[in-house]
Amino acid sequence: MKLIIQIPCYNEAETLEIALNALPRQLDGIDLVEFLIINDGSQDATVEAAKK
Repeated sequence: MKLIIQIPCYNEAETLEIALNALPRQLDGIDLVEFLIINDGSQDATVEAAKK
């Protein structure tokens, strides 16, 4: 089973890494954990932070 964690973002370049680091990479009963960053037209470096 795959878990996709969706994270909507608007100008979250400074906090996106903090949020991603706090989320689990593995869970019992889950084969794969993926993150889907949904950018809502950010005007800061959110896209670059998400790619990092």
